Amino acid sequence: MKITDYFSKLEKSLRQHPSIVRVDEPQAYFISDDANGLLKCRAHFWDDSFLDIYEVVSAELGYPVRIAYSYAYFRAVRSVFRYDNAPHHPEIATFPHHKHIASEKIIPTDQPTLGQILAEIDDILSQS
Repeated sequence: MKITDYFSKLEKSLRQHPSIVRVDEPQAYFISDDANGLLKCRAHFWDDSFLDIYEVVSAELGYPVRIAYSYAYFRAVRSVFRYDNAPHHPEIATFPHHKHIASEKIIPTDQPTLGQILAEIDDILSQS
């Protein structure tokens, strides 16, 4: 699968998600003939919360692999959670993967899928 196909599939899943009312135009950058790319976008939910998505992806092995990622969810301009794999918490058992909760707590986590993140947001929205 090409990076462009992967990014198109990601964007389509965001646009079809029932809780998302708008997706800002994604910014995608490609390096070395569709073997490496960067995608940044923001998805807006019905309650005015939003998810910032940042993925650096490589397809040099013939399939997309997320090299770096950050998924940050905000409500009322306050951070609810952020998943990322920035290598700044080596003490975490799942290093470099971790989750920030409300910018105060850091917990170990496996690398999430976008579907898992959207399900977590749906759970939060259902409690509103």
